[in-house]
Amino acid sequence: MTQLPKYLYRGDADPHNKRKLKETFKSGLLLTNLCNGGNGREIFRNTLENLVNKHITVSWDKTHFLSFSTNEQTAFSYGANGREHFEVYDDFEIWDFTILTFDTSLLISDSIQQISDGIFKADFFPTCNEFSPTYKVVIIDTLSHLISISNKNTIDYSTAINNAKKDNEWLILPASPFGYNGEFTAKFDTACITDKKLFRYE
Repeated sequence: MTQLPKYLYRGDADPHNKRKLKETFKSGLLLTNLCNGGNGREIFRNTLENLVNKHITVSWDKTHFLSFSTNEQTAFSYGANGREHFEVYDDFEIWDFTILTFDTSLLISDSIQQISDGIFKADFFPTCNEFSPTYKVVIIDTLSHLISISNKNTIDYSTAINNAKKDNEWLILPASPFGYNGEFTAKFDTACITDKKLFRYE
């Protein structure tokens, strides 16, 4: 059975400011690409494995997921994008990317459920009052889930499986409701982000 790792790491640069990373960085939020004209119903109209496959294989530009890795160096590679960089220690300075650490020990332990191979749902206490009393997430071990599905499915997930293995990729789906239409929010509360390192390109 898949276990939740203690830490998940994300390298984030948002070079075209599609998710307004630098604006939301201090406010306790990250935005998914859903905020940039995505379809909030798509997560319900397709199977989860097909959307995971789409995210990993062809780069879903309006994705509902945020990518993380169990390997911090992989997170660095996505944040740095092959460029030389150095760390800065004040978020008032100019910075180009961040390495974020998601600490699963801050999830409410009684809320954690493994609902399928490699898929967990859980709650945590949010930073932002709009999500009180708890914020909901779905956390996906992409490799375990895709391997389990590929054994029962005629769809070829081999490219996604190889990419998931290479990147040690996990996905987080914000699953707190938005409004009254049953859709999920595009805002990810960062209460479980325990470390935010900032870097500037040379």
